[in-house]
Amino acid sequence: MSFFNFNIKQRLIDLLPPDKRYTTNIALAQSLLSSLQWLRDKLFDSYYEGSAASDYATGVYNYLDEVKYNKKIYLSLIDNNTDLPTTNNWILILNTFIGVKERLSYNGQKIILEYALNKQFESTFRQPPNTGDIYITRISSVLNGFFIGETEPYCSSIGQTTASDYIGSNTLYVYLHNFQVNIPLGTLDISIDSNYKAVAAFINQYIPLGLKFTIVNY
Repeated sequence: MSFFNFNIKQRLIDLLPPDKRYTTNIALAQSLLSSLQWLRDKLFDSYYEGSAASDYATGVYNYLDEVKYNKKIYLSLIDNNTDLPTTNNWILILNTFIGVKERLSYNGQKIILEYALNKQFESTFRQPPNTGDIYITRISSVLNGFFIGETEPYCSSIGQTTASDYIGSNTLYVYLHNFQVNIPLGTLDISIDSNYKAVAAFINQYIPLGLKFTIVNY
């Protein structure tokens, strides 16, 4: 059992001297410490292990009910709450439903990133040789030349993709996307700018600096 896996209400009873374990004493002390139990549960259960809150659906929510909305976890601050989680009747308690214990194992390796993407956007990951709903394909490198004139009277014209002369030699360089992320249209429409940015922000947390990618629907 983890050192942090404990129940404050029961620990209070254990620590009280036997001659002080009156019902009223226990009830009062447990009430005063209930907020600590709530904070322990949020930190060591929801934040560390991940939240099991259900997706938000139109309806009535009561005080301390939790929902998942846009991959984040919100808590209701009132009873009979019919508002969207974007109002002041809710409070954001977790920026993601995935626990930090799992997120610590994520990195930019293809199979791990595929798993993480499917988990984050709630689609199906499948072990190779099968293909998950969200999957990554490598883009082959293409070499292009850089052109420029050498002296003032004979400078070459330089366009966006072509030029009229070389400098020294045809110096090769690479500038392109290194991989492509393929997402089912039914899972997430990346033509919506906010969706594209959400996927890109998630990927950028885990890939090495300098790698470039594109995101497409299929």
